[in-house]
Amino acid sequence: GPRSESMVALVYRGRSHEVGSVSTVAELLAHARATFALGEEAFDVRLLAKGKQLNAESPMPVDGGWSKVMVMATSRQSADELNSSRADPTVRGFAQEDQAEQLRKADLLGTKLCPDWGAAQDTQYRFSRLDAVSWQEFGHRPGSQTPHSFAARQLLEKLAADPGIVALMRTRELVVGVLGEMDPIDDRLMKAKRGEGGDLLGYNTNHGQRIDIKLRTDDLTGFMPYPQLVETLIHELAHNWIGPHNRLFWTLFAQMRVEYLHEHMRIAASGTLVDGVSTAARAGVHADCVGGLELIVRSVLRGLAAEIGAEMAASLEPAVREHCEYISAETGRTERGRMLGGAASAAASPPTATERAM
Repeated sequence: GPRSESMVALVYRGRSHEVGSVSTVAELLAHARATFALGEEAFDVRLLAKGKQLNAESPMPVDGGWSKVMVMATSRQSADELNSSRADPTVRGFAQEDQAEQLRKADLLGTKLCPDWGAAQDTQYRFSRLDAVSWQEFGHRPGSQTPHSFAARQLLEKLAADPGIVALMRTRELVVGVLGEMDPIDDRLMKAKRGEGGDLLGYNTNHGQRIDIKLRTDDLTGFMPYPQLVETLIHELAHNWIGPHNRLFWTLFAQMRVEYLHEHMRIAASGTLVDGVSTAARAGVHADCVGGLELIVRSVLRGLAAEIGAEMAASLEPAVREHCEYISAETGRTERGRMLGGAASAAASPPTATERAM
């Protein structure tokens, strides 16, 4: 590549060393080995800039003044010992990270079964790609308390294939480009800028082009409770149609919550279990839906009250009850149609996706 002399700050295990008069990545690698005593025979060394690996063809990563480059080193002896011992699924080397990246880029989601549900996304109405944040992007190695990006991806897969979410997206004919994990660094910077608490749990870009969800707790030691993640996801899906948090938005959000809980109630009533557990229990919503429509209504209204206040939530109760009864009647007609071996009853034409959003 072209040679342009640059000054770079190499960072290795908390130590920083400024290097000047460097014009190629190969020279930068040689400086890293010499500075941090990482002999070629003893260590496999890689350089990362802004979360991306540098290679011989990469341009020098300078963004005005000193540019930070992470130095990653793996002891060849340690690697050999790891290869000869039982693999730890929470720790992955460079080769495994590269493989995981390839799998992420490959669009395998349409056929992949999620073990949490024993089911997959709908082949048409779905999240086209999942995007977990790697540890390089938020400044932490996966340790004893920080969940690995592999675990974050599994959680995104669980959300995408959740039967309630699948049913909701199929009914409303929703397609989302990317379901991603919110970058913890962006979250912290936004909080500092606003001077507020942890109020940003997700955001929707371009009406469903991409939805990002805050998966991790503020201290990065674990994940947020699953029912809360689902509620955030439904909230962001509602923004596909309505941007501002007005009465129309909260009505739509409440209706979508009804649909989610009703699907888990329906599956539980059918007796379907996954490894001996109902999907409602796996989703953490058994107490919110398994027990009848009234339980779903109360659960949705309780969640609304926490978001918008008891008075406005109470004003939406008629719409919540009406939609709950409508979904129940629609499900009954569909099931009866299937039992007769034909299409569902056409006595009442089902609303279009746009009509459901209104």
